[in-house]
Amino acid sequence: MNDVFGCWYEPGDAGTWLTWFINQHNDYPKFTKKTRFEQEDNALGHIATDYSCFNSDWHIEDWSEYDSKETWSEYVKKISQLNDETTSSVCYKLLPWHNPFCLEPDEIVDETPAELCVRLLTESNTKAVIMPVVTVDYELFAKRLAFIRPRFTTADARTAYKQRIERIYDNTLSMMRPHVTVHTVSVDKLILHTDDAEYNKLLDVLQQPAIANWKELCTEYYATVLQPLESIADVEFDSRPETLEGNGENPYS
Repeated sequence: MNDVFGCWYEPGDAGTWLTWFINQHNDYPKFTKKTRFEQEDNALGHIATDYSCFNSDWHIEDWSEYDSKETWSEYVKKISQLNDETTSSVCYKLLPWHNPFCLEPDEIVDETPAELCVRLLTESNTKAVIMPVVTVDYELFAKRLAFIRPRFTTADARTAYKQRIERIYDNTLSMMRPHVTVHTVSVDKLILHTDDAEYNKLLDVLQQPAIANWKELCTEYYATVLQPLESIADVEFDSRPETLEGNGENPYS
C-alpha cells in the first residue's frame, strides 16, 4: 500500500460513510456499501441507521460475529482479493472500537490506549489519521446518535455533541497527535452542505483528483440516513422502551 489512512472517530460522526467515501477515490478499493436497518423492534424500524461497508473494517480484536482478529497482512490480502491490481492505497475503519482513545478502561488489557495506538500505526504503516468532526450543524447528528444508541434521550445526545465540540474532539486530537498526523474533516459540512472548501481540504490530504459525483454521494447519505429523522419529534425517540429502560424508567408499567 502506498498510502494508508485510518478513519478514527467518535460514534455517530458518520465514520463508516467517510471511510467508504474516501475509498471511492482513485487508487483506492471501491468497496460496496449496504443500507443498514437496526431498529426492527420499534416503530422507527423503517428508517436506515447507517451504511455498512464491512470490507473496509480492520478487525483488531475478536468481536461480535467475527471469530478472530486480523493482522494487517491478512487485512491487505482480503482487500487484494476483492479489488484489482490498481488498488494501491486504502482507508480503513477500526473495529471493535472506532479509535483507541474511545475505550472504556476495562476494554483493553496489557496496553494503554496510547500503546495500542502506536502498535496499530506501526503494524499498518498508517500515513495519517482522518477524523470526522461535527463543527456547524450538530442537531441532526445528535438526533441520529439518540436513534442509533437508544439508551440516550435526545437531550442526552445533544449534550454529548456539545461536549464533543467544546472539548472532547480537542482532547482526542491532543492524545493522537504525538503519535500520528491527524487531519480533521467537518463531516457535517460535507454531508449537509456539500461544501467545496471542505472537500478540497480532504483532496489535499489524499493527493487525489476529485470524484465527479462527490456531491451526489454526500446528498445520498443525507437523504438516506439523516433527512428521515428531521420530521420525527423528540418524544418519539425518547418514548422507545429501550430509551425509557436505559434512563431508569419501567417501559412496561
